[in-house]
Amino acid sequence: MSLGVDEIEGILSSHERMPTGASFQDGAVFGNWRVTAFLGKGGNGEVYRVVHVSLGTSAALKVLVRDEPRARERFMREAKLLSELKSASFPQFFEYGEANGCVYLVMELLEPGDLPSGDREVVRFLRQICEAVAELHVRGIVHRDIKPSNILWRIGRARTPAAPQRDAVPVLADLGLVKDVATSGVGRSTLDLTVGGIGTPGYGAPEQMERGEASVASDIHALGVLADRCFGGKPPKAWVRIIERATSSIPDRRYQSVDEFLNAIRRRNLWRIVGKAVL
Repeated sequence: MSLGVDEIEGILSSHERMPTGASFQDGAVFGNWRVTAFLGKGGNGEVYRVVHVSLGTSAALKVLVRDEPRARERFMREAKLLSELKSASFPQFFEYGEANGCVYLVMELLEPGDLPSGDREVVRFLRQICEAVAELHVRGIVHRDIKPSNILWRIGRARTPAAPQRDAVPVLADLGLVKDVATSGVGRSTLDLTVGGIGTPGYGAPEQMERGEASVASDIHALGVLADRCFGGKPPKAWVRIIERATSSIPDRRYQSVDEFLNAIRRRNLWRIVGKAVL
């Protein structure tokens, strides 16, 4: 199930009533959690805001409403992976089970937010997202669907109307399309063949969208597009070559690891320093 910010517009503005299209109404119970609001719908499932029946804490509930074998396998895989990932770069896992005729997953309730745009803000943002992607790669897994709508925000207590995202931490969500890849000793991935393309047009690498081939390089491509989107498609001069290399149509010409991509970002202004020294 692939569901992100684009599919749940306005989720924080209408928690009082249940929009049409929800399979479950306010009050439905899944394990220790009670539904309080319908947040949105994806291809195979739905997302709700829930509260713990005893503790009153809020969370997000994902329910697989179209229970097909492949969708169920991906859903179970996402739940298992989230339960294993302890990094703050991913949503916190709370519960997995089956109720009301559906399998469900309960995790941390996060908020949608806009991409950063300033140079330093973009660097901070990408560093945090890259930490999450690198953690998957170390496990021999590629995400395959890195895009703004799959990045949610953990908001700190210092949030104010004047600074709505102060202390906000980006979190890489929606692990429904993750896939194992075979890695070599230097961390490079071999191709992961699937039937047909998979991912999101505009973010998925050409080999991924056209032939279903996923690798570390395809996630690097998505990160490069993400960087470009932060600048509205008009990146500063220091970023142009970085983005061009990351999004090359030829996988071998891209950065071959997240660390290499990040190192290029850290050194983005080095040419200016060297140029001044030469002058």
